[in-house]
Amino acid sequence: MTWVIFVLGAVLSWGAYGVLLHQGQVQLGNPLKALLCVGVAYFLIGVLVPLGALGAQGELSGFSSGGLVAATVAGALGAIGAACIIWAFRAGGLPL
Repeated sequence: MTWVIFVLGAVLSWGAYGVLLHQGQVQLGNPLKALLCVGVAYFLIGVLVPLGALGAQGELSGFSSGGLVAATVAGALGAIGAACIIWAFRAGGLPL
């Protein structure tokens, strides 16, 4: 049942995502600036952390092509979703 802790983490972080993204967009004055900040955060957490962890485990090789494509498409879909949320706010949507 340890997995429930991680599910709660996802719920809490995704729940706060929209509100904080909207605040950032308003305070930055441009939705593309907010998207750039999201990209920086994805890079720091989604690239540097696994690079360090995989490097420490000696697991930086052996990627299957199917897994590489599927996971990369999933990442692209996540980024597209972030962009869609940002433009929804720009069009008048609220994070509620």
